[in-house]
Amino acid sequence: MADKMTAARANEIMDQGYHCSQVILFHAAERLGLDQALALRLSSGFGGGTFHGDTCGAVAGAIMCLNMAYGFDTPDSEVDAKLAAKIREFHDKFIARFGSNQCRCLLGGWDVGIPAHREVIPTRTGVYDNCGDYCAYACQLLDELLEDAGK
Repeated sequence: MADKMTAARANEIMDQGYHCSQVILFHAAERLGLDQALALRLSSGFGGGTFHGDTCGAVAGAIMCLNMAYGFDTPDSEVDAKLAAKIREFHDKFIARFGSNQCRCLLGGWDVGIPAHREVIPTRTGVYDNCGDYCAYACQLLDELLEDAGK
């Protein structure tokens, strides 16, 4: 079992240049039987809401992990329904805690996909201050949901 992810640890990982989505896969890779380097590559494009302020990378990373635990490679409506229920549960709890699952909302309206914002964000302090909290909570929820899958 991976150590508990804290906001401080998530910030340490992101300070090394990794994205929020990668923090989640970094946390869960071993538990899911994933090669860590591959997991980091697969999740690298989800930071900043896929670099456009859409779904938070921490949420996207957690969904990737839920897919590994509950997903299917052969269509199965029962398995699909369980996966959808787990993803909805994750979303509902994340949104209840933070008010949104959209990066641009969580960053206070800043959208890393808008060129003018992309130029201004580096000069603003505090834009990413809560990202460690988003990652830590996403890992906490993910840990709970993976327990249900025996992971």
